[in-house]
Amino acid sequence: MYLRSNIMSATRAGHGLRRLSSNALVYSEEVLHAKTTGSPIVALESTIITHGMPYPQNLETAVAVETIIREKGAVPATVAILKGQLTVGLSREQLEYLAHAKGVVKASRRDLAPVTAAGLDGATTVAGTLVAADLADIPVFVTGGIGGVHREGENTLDVSADLTELGRSRAAVVCSGVKSILDIGKTLEYLETQGVCVCAFGESDEFPAFYTRRSGHRAPHRTPTAAHAARLLAAARALCLESGTVIAVPVPEEHAMDESVINEAITLALQEAKRKGIHGKEVTPYILAAVSEATGGKSLDTNMALIKNNAKVGADIAVEFNKLMNVDNVSNNLNIGFSRRVDNSADSRSFHTSCRSRGSAPLSPSEPAASEPVLAIGGANVDRTYRVAEDYIKLDGSTHPCAMAQCGGGVARNMAEALWRLRGGRARLLTAVGDDADGHYLTGIAPGLLLDGCVVRGARTPTYAAIMDARGECQLGLGDMALHNHISIELVNRHMDVLEKAPVVVLDGNAPQATIKYVIQHCSKTNKPVFFEPTDRRKATKVLHSGLRIAYASPNLTELRAMARFVKPYMLPDHVNGVDEILYLSKMLSSFIECLIVTLGAKGVIIVRNKDLHGNGYDTTAKLYPVNVMESIENVSGAGDCFASGFLHGVLSNLNEPSCVSIGFEAAKNALLSSNTVPSNFKMSTDVKESSYKTLL
Repeated sequence: MYLRSNIMSATRAGHGLRRLSSNALVYSEEVLHAKTTGSPIVALESTIITHGMPYPQNLETAVAVETIIREKGAVPATVAILKGQLTVGLSREQLEYLAHAKGVVKASRRDLAPVTAAGLDGATTVAGTLVAADLADIPVFVTGGIGGVHREGENTLDVSADLTELGRSRAAVVCSGVKSILDIGKTLEYLETQGVCVCAFGESDEFPAFYTRRSGHRAPHRTPTAAHAARLLAAARALCLESGTVIAVPVPEEHAMDESVINEAITLALQEAKRKGIHGKEVTPYILAAVSEATGGKSLDTNMALIKNNAKVGADIAVEFNKLMNVDNVSNNLNIGFSRRVDNSADSRSFHTSCRSRGSAPLSPSEPAASEPVLAIGGANVDRTYRVAEDYIKLDGSTHPCAMAQCGGGVARNMAEALWRLRGGRARLLTAVGDDADGHYLTGIAPGLLLDGCVVRGARTPTYAAIMDARGECQLGLGDMALHNHISIELVNRHMDVLEKAPVVVLDGNAPQATIKYVIQHCSKTNKPVFFEPTDRRKATKVLHSGLRIAYASPNLTELRAMARFVKPYMLPDHVNGVDEILYLSKMLSSFIECLIVTLGAKGVIIVRNKDLHGNGYDTTAKLYPVNVMESIENVSGAGDCFASGFLHGVLSNLNEPSCVSIGFEAAKNALLSSNTVPSNFKMSTDVKESSYKTLL
C-alpha cells in the first residue's frame, strides 16, 4: 500500500487564485509508518542500482544497505520514479525490478518533471534524491559519492547539478567524497560558494576521494562522531540555513585502493571517454565501468564496501538526530525553528497550573505524554471558493465568470494538519470522509494523519462552497456536511488507545452531540485536557451539554454569546459591549471552561482564565493581546484554526502564555499568506517573542 502526499501551489489568475495540485510523492508502508511514528529515516538514491553497478551486485548492495540501516534502528527510503510516480521507499520487488530494468532514465532535478509527466521509470541521482528528501522532510541521505566539477570544468562548464542542489537542500548527505575522476579542489570551492558545510568524518580532516581515503585536500570542518554530526545538523536547522551538509566518510582502510593504481586507471578511462565523445551525465557510468574492468573488479568491491560503511554512519546520524528532536534540545519539530525559553515567572507557573485542575493534565515536553500525537475529533471537508470577477452578483440564474480554488477544510481537520506540521507528524484525526475523489484528496494532504476507519464506503465527502464577490467578501455559503454524523462513539472506542495516550484532545462543533459528550466524559475521568473549537454559534453550545468542565475553548464573540445564553439565558447584559461584555460573558462560563481564548479577528485575542478556588468560586483573570494588521492577505479561512494550533503547540512545549499567543499569531500569519487553509510549511521566527498585552482583570 502506498499513500500519496499532495504538494500544493498557487498562481494568480484574474481576480482570484487557481490552485494547482499534483500527487508528488507516494510512500511505502514502512516509510509512512516511520513518518507517522516519528522514527528516523534515511534516504537512498537509486542510480547506484541502475547505473552504478552491474547485476547482481547492484541488487545485493541495495538490499544489504537497507538491511544495515534497519539493523541500526532507522528506516531506509530508497527513492525512484516508477511509472511516472516519485516514490519514497521501495519494496524488495521494486528493487529487483530496477536492478534488471533497461532504459531507466537517470533523473536529476531537471529530469524529474519530464520523467513524471511521461509516466516513465527514473533512477534518482544525488540531486534528484535531495529534491524528494526535502519534499518528504527526510534529514539524512546516504550515497556512495556526490558529483562535482569535472576536469577542465573551467572551460566546459561541466558541473554536476548535485552541487547546486546541495546549496538549496537542508539534508545532510553522507558520502565518501567525490570520485577522483573529478576536479576535487574546484568541487570544494564550488561547494563553498553554494554555502554547503563540508565535514570530514572521523579522526582526520582529509577529504576522501571515493576509492581512496586521501585526496590531497582538506575538508573545511571535521565531525568526529555521529552524535556530533547530528548536533551540527540540528544547529543548521535551528539557524534556518537553507543549504545542505556534506559528511565525507573515508572508505574503510581494508577496502581502500592504491592511489597510483586507481589514478592510472582513471586517466586512461578519461582519455578513452574523450576520444569516443562521451560527455555529460554519461561520463560517470562509463568511467566507473572502465575503471572496474581495468582494476579487475577491485574498484567495484571498494564501491560496495564504502556504500555499506556510509549506510552505517548515516543511520547512526539519523538515529542521533531523531533523539535530539524528540527531547526538543533544538526544536520540537523539523518545520519550526524557535528556541525554547521557558519562563519560570509566577505568571508562567500560574498559566500552566490553571490548566491542571479537573479535566486537565500537565503539558510539559519533559513528560512522555507530550511527545504522543494530539488527537483531533471532528469535521473534515473539501473547501471550494468561487470568486466572482464582476462587481455585483445577481441571483437571477445568470452565469458569472469566476476563479475557483480548492483546499482541505473542516476545523478539526485544519487543526490536526497544522499540529501535524508543527509537531513533526505528532497529530491524528478522527473524522469521516467518503471513498470518493474528494476523500482521496483529503487523505493525501497529510500522510498518516487520518486514523483507520475514517473512510466511509459509498459515502460522499463533506464539502463547503463559498461564493465570494470581487472584493473577497462571502455572499453565500453552501455546505454538504451530512457525513459528519458518522463520527460516532463506536469509532472513538475503536481508537481509544490513541485517545488515552494523547496529551490533549481537540474537539470541534461538527462532531455529533453524543460523541462530544462521550469524549468529554471520558477525558474528565482520566484527567485529560480538552480543547473545544465551536465552529459556529449554532454548534457552540454542544460542549456545554455534558455539564463537565474542559480546559480550553476558542470562541469568537458571536459564539461566546451563544454559549453564555445557553448557560444563563436570563442574565445577558442589555447594553454592555466591547471588552466589558466579553469579561461578563466569560465569567458566566467559568464553571464550564478553564481557559477561554476569545478571538477578535484583526483586534487580536483575549485570554480569560477561570481558576477554580475549590468551593469558593472562581478567580477570573484576563489579558488582551493585540495583533499587527497585515496589509497583504492571501486567504483568511484557516487563520483562526492555525492560531489555535500554534497556541496549543506552545502549551504542549511548556511555554508561558504570552509565548503561546506569539506562536499562535505567527502560525496565523503563515496561514494568511498561504493559499491553503493550512500552509504546507510553517516559517516561524527563530525565537519566541512574547506578545505585548494589556491586563484586563
